[in-house]
Amino acid sequence: MTPLLTGSATAHPHVWIDAKTELIFENGKMTGVRHIWTFDDMYSAFVTQGVGKNPDQPTPDELLPIAKSNMEALPEFDYFTVVQAGGQKAEFATPTEYSMAQTPQRLITLTFTLPLKSPLAFDKSFGFQVFDPSYFVAFTLEKESAIGVRGLAAGCRPKIVPPQALDADDRKKLDESAISGLPPGVDFGMKMAGHVAIVCP
Repeated sequence: MTPLLTGSATAHPHVWIDAKTELIFENGKMTGVRHIWTFDDMYSAFVTQGVGKNPDQPTPDELLPIAKSNMEALPEFDYFTVVQAGGQKAEFATPTEYSMAQTPQRLITLTFTLPLKSPLAFDKSFGFQVFDPSYFVAFTLEKESAIGVRGLAAGCRPKIVPPQALDADDRKKLDESAISGLPPGVDFGMKMAGHVAIVCP
């Protein structure tokens, strides 16, 4: 059973995740996040080695211990999730409804709901990000279609604001990291991540 965050970082990034998210609101306040993370083919093959009666087609029940290991590891990293509004940063409660499954393309998908400890009032300053500060894990969240919004007024929609282009110094650090296998710098992942805003009529 190998959780997402184990192993030696021989390059940065080391794991790639195609992320989809549903932002959950009730009565004008955010109450949780529903994540669906699909891992790259190399990680998917690695993590399923020797799992189940048929390693080429592990069942969700056979993958559940790996999902559990990830849920136990992710709190140390705040679930790679940042939610802010009104000058407040959300804190997260214990994840619920977690599972892991294999897609027809043999990619592994981790799904879980991340409740907020306290509901966060929605306003124009709302922002959501998913990233790994160390850039060990690279998240892809590029299209508005990857973001769902539940419980806000009709017409409210997500808007992805891309990150600023890296300057020459940061590009050099990223290139050097690819050669050395060392992290490119503190909070480098944040520089590579856009953020999600919500636009309402």
